[in-house]
Parts: sequence; structure tokens; C-alpha cells
Amino acid sequence: MSLDDKTTRPTLDGVDRIDEAIERRAAMTRVSAKRPLRSVTSNKEEQLYSKAQPSNFTKGLEHNDYGLVEREQYEAFVKDLTSPNPKMDGPQHTGGRRWESPLAGHYFENEGPDPAQFTMAPAPKLGDSELCFEMASVYVMALLRDVSFSDLSNPEFKTEWVYPDGHPKAGQNATIQDFVDELGKLSWANPNETPRGFNSGFLTDHEVRRRTALWGSAGQLDVGTVFRGSTAGAKTGPYLSQFLLLGTGDRAGNTGNILNGLITYGVQTIDQRIARNTAKIDFMQTWEDWLAVQNGVDAKFTDEHWRDCKGLMATPRDLATYVHFDQLYQAYLNAGMMIDIQGGKVDRGAPIQGVPEEVDGVPKDSKRGDTSQGFATWGGPHMLSLVTEVASRGLRAVRRQKFQLHRRARPEVLAARLAQVHAGAHNGIDKGAVEQIKLMLGELGAGKPADDTKPGVILHWINQINAAPLTIAGTDHADANFLLPMAFAEGSPMHPAYGAGHATVAGACVTILKAFYDKGETMKGLFGLDTFYQTNPHMDGLVSAGAMPQDTLVSDELDKLAANIAIGRNWAGVHYYTDYYDSLRLGERIAAGVLEEQMLTYNEPVSLTFKDFDGHEVEIAFKGGKGDTPTLTSSDGGDWWSRPVEGFYDTLVAAADDTPLD
Repeated sequence: MSLDDKTTRPTLDGVDRIDEAIERRAAMTRVSAKRPLRSVTSNKEEQLYSKAQPSNFTKGLEHNDYGLVEREQYEAFVKDLTSPNPKMDGPQHTGGRRWESPLAGHYFENEGPDPAQFTMAPAPKLGDSELCFEMASVYVMALLRDVSFSDLSNPEFKTEWVYPDGHPKAGQNATIQDFVDELGKLSWANPNETPRGFNSGFLTDHEVRRRTALWGSAGQLDVGTVFRGSTAGAKTGPYLSQFLLLGTGDRAGNTGNILNGLITYGVQTIDQRIARNTAKIDFMQTWEDWLAVQNGVDAKFTDEHWRDCKGLMATPRDLATYVHFDQLYQAYLNAGMMIDIQGGKVDRGAPIQGVPEEVDGVPKDSKRGDTSQGFATWGGPHMLSLVTEVASRGLRAVRRQKFQLHRRARPEVLAARLAQVHAGAHNGIDKGAVEQIKLMLGELGAGKPADDTKPGVILHWINQINAAPLTIAGTDHADANFLLPMAFAEGSPMHPAYGAGHATVAGACVTILKAFYDKGETMKGLFGLDTFYQTNPHMDGLVSAGAMPQDTLVSDELDKLAANIAIGRNWAGVHYYTDYYDSLRLGERIAAGVLEEQMLTYNEPVSLTFKDFDGHEVEIAFKGGKGDTPTLTSSDGGDWWSRPVEGFYDTLVAAADDTPLD
């Protein structure tokens, strides 16, 4: 065959190529459009409470002495947020901080799910037992912020917190197990009690999933699983993922950097050591400081808040510092580079793998033989770009949940409401809201630390760490300072709590990595290690954290990484557990949608599989060629896309009641 202009060009070229490209883009739109659309209500507290918004996001608006915003001001704020082109003649900021991308949820996407295509279940509301547990959890996390991760796993480790006079354990230092037991007294955490749910008569399937995800193998809270996340991988081995501690082999083939925490990045290195905040310095522990931050004052760290030297993460405060300043996809970009550098195998369903692998005796890539390997497709550049690509899409989707739908206040606000209602300083809060907060105070055991069978000492210790009376509108209230000690000087960010940006990005990025790489890849096979490692809090180095089972999967350790980064925000005091749990699954679906639509860019058959955050096997498959449609299937059957909201969508939307309580 002679070579001429025609034979030296691609067989599909010119107008024919452009026509097929247009058709494939149109097919992506059709794939996106076929996904089920679920419209789920918020928890309706904006409508239930007709005066102020005690549990909704108002940070940056003008607050009165009782930390409340006028109803008219809040309504103007919501009007601005729900319009894609607001007049911006509503309330303006009162401090130096600005709301972060409040209109991003109105933007559209050119690939992957639209920000409105997936939603999140209603957030727990005032009075719910789940919210009591969530608040107690962030209180405990604030109290244990400077305990090393290794000590957190030791039930007998004695903390600095001493039981008060009159308690059966008076004078004793509380152990880690004691803290778990205190949380376990709450009805949401106690499998033998019936908690108050979102729909008071019963718990939805989704609430049951969130509740049981907290428990260990014995069906209750335990030291090995509390604060760790909802997946099996997050609950196995030491608290921190190895992807936050280990390094990689170097370009000369030496493996010494693996335990030195140095990641090879071309001819540079990434050091896993971080700048660390000083222990035992917390913020917003007086009403004056709390109120200033709600009004938008831009508080900053100073030199005294930083240690003199870097180190590997050793305490929850270190993790909170990491997630204070990270680029949201940073940990997953690092993990992706580590897997790629260490020779992680691409999923068997990917068509370009270098040396062909046999599936059922048939070479997977017989046309190419052993002459090709992944790079632009199914190699490092492909994977790394996808990890960052889904991060921005996840952020738009979660911004819509935050600003346009749920507008949930941060834990720092609920702590203030508990404090002021307990003190009787709740002027301007609806009577119905006050009654719900009183229910929560009762369940949390406010003022009752002497009974060993009921909760109460957690609030006692919070009052103790805050060290000063609560002063609201010029009046001191002793034994009522339940403000949440914050790890960040400025408290929470300038956007609502639900969903969580870090958790959404975690769900999206980790899903890409799990789908991209072989689901059978083990940590031992990747790093050659027989041992889990954790940081020795007294020195800059790693120590053994016990044997690593040979079947410890990379995907499980990636699930732990997602939990670490997302729940690191809870350790800081800026998020709740449900923010992590539901946002993780939102991000997972954003990534799956991007992968599904990308299938239409390939000519070969492709299938990618991953275990989702609920433990089900998910496959995204494409037969290849013009006219085929990608499919997503889950091992549990049913509608995988809508599972996180199915209980609320099916049973609660039609029954929602907008009648004000006061």
C-alpha cells in the first residue's frame, strides 16, 4: 500500500470526525438526563420558626446582643441566595469576611451531573436525638483535640479531664473509654433505646444507616470506631491513613523514603511533615468573641499559635490544622501520585495496560500486544487530572446544598443556643425552638453531672475548659458557658454547614482513585509493608501500629483517607458527623457521573468497578463504539443514584408541614 494524503491521516477525520464528536457530546447529555431527579425538602426550620433563625446560617449578617438576626434581614439574604441574578440590595456584611461563592450552586456544568441533579437528605433539626449526639461528639472532640492518635485508640489512656465532686467517679481522670461511655449514654448511640428522629414516629432507612455506621462489630460505640467514619476501611488499623504519613520510593529505586514521609514528585519531593499549631490554644470561648465572629470579624492566628518545627501529624489538632489550609484535593492528589509511583495497577477493565492481561483466557488488549502502556489514557496524567477535575464539580454541587437549599448553621451556633437557653438568655428565639433546645439540654444532661447513668459531665468539662462565665447582654451566667472551643481563630468558614466541601471533594476524589485502580490492589503489594505505621507523638518519626493484614486493600485505606480529611473538620469544630456522611455520598455520585459520561469518549469496551461508601460493588460499563450507552449497576440493586435520600423522598416530602410552631 502506497502512502498518500489519505492513507497517512486518521480514517475518521474532517467533517465525519466532527459530526461524531457532536453526537457523542449529545449522548453525554442524554446519559445525564436519564438519571433520576429527586427533590428533597430541607428540615423546614426556616418556616417553623417565624422570628429569628436560631439554627440557620446567618454568619456575616448583623447580630444583636443575643446573637440573633432580624427576620426581615434574613429573608432578604435568602432572596439573594435563591436568585441566580440577585439585585444584591439585600443585607451586606458587617465585618471583614465575605461569603464564599454563595451563588456557585446556580452555575451549570459542561460535564458530569448538574449541581441540581443530586441532593442531600434534610439535616437533623432542633430536638432530634441525632443532633444531640452530633453536638456531644464535637464537644468531646474539642476536649480531646490534643490527645495523640495512638492514645485515642487506647481505652485505658487517662485524659486531663477529672470527674466533678458528687459524681461516683469524683476525682478520677476520665479515660478514653469513659468518653466513649458518656457518648454511649445518649439515645442515638445506645442500640437499646429509641431515639427521636426527623419524623418522630420512626427512623427512616437513611437515619438507620447513619446511626448504625457509628457502631463497631459488637453493635455499639467502641474506642476502635468512634470519630473514624462510616466505612469498614476507616475503622481498620490506626486512625490516620497511611497515605497521610508514608512516602514513596525514590527515582533510584530506593525504598527508604517510604518511612521518611517523602513523596517523589518528578525531581522534587513532597514532605508529609506539616506546620503544626500550638497545643491547648482554642478560640471563641467568650460570648464577646463568639458574637464578633458571627458578625464577620476576620480573626487570625498569630505567631504564638504555631510550633517552631514541622512534624508528621500526631494529634487531632494537627489534622485540623492540615484541613484548615489545604487545597481541597491535596491529600488525594498526593495519594494518586503515591499509588502511581509505587506501580499501582490500573483497573482490569481499562483497555490500555501495557502488557495485556488475560480475562477468561482471552488477552485483554490483543490488538496492541505488549507495545503500549497507559499515559494520556489510563496512566498517571489521566488519573491526576480526573482527581482535580471532579473536585471543582463537587464544590459547585455542595455549594447549592449549602446556600440554595439547607442553610444549616455551624456547631458553633448550636453550642451558643444551648448555652443561652440553659442560662435563660434567649430573648428573641421562638418559643417552639426554645422547647426543642430544652429537650436537647435534658438529653445532654445539663446541670446533672452527678449521675453515672445519665450524660452530663461532657457539658461540665466544656464549661470548665471555657473557664469564664457566659456574659450575654451584660449579664453573667455561671455554669452555663457551653460555647464550643474552636481550633480556628475565625471559627467556621463563611458558608453553611450542610453539606461539607471537604467531605464532598473527599467522596469525589477517592471514588476516582478507587475506580481507576485495580480493586484487588493491597497495601502490602503496593508498599511492601507488613506493618501499619503511626506517628510517635514524642518524636518526629513513625512507629509500628501493629501488623498489617495481607488483604488490606488500597481502596479501604483510601476510604480512611476520605474520612480523615472530612472528619478533620469536625475535630476543628466546624462540622457535624452528618455533614461528613451525606456529603461523602454526594461527592461519590458526582464522580460516578463524570466517569459514566467519559465512557462515551472511548472506542474500546471499558468497565470500571469500585466499592462504594456503603459497601456495595458498583460497575460502570461501556461496550464501546458509536450508539452504545454506558450503564451503572450496584450489587444491592435498586436506584443507586437516589439511595441516600430515598427514605426522605418517599415518606417525608409529601408530609412536610409548614405551620409555624409559634
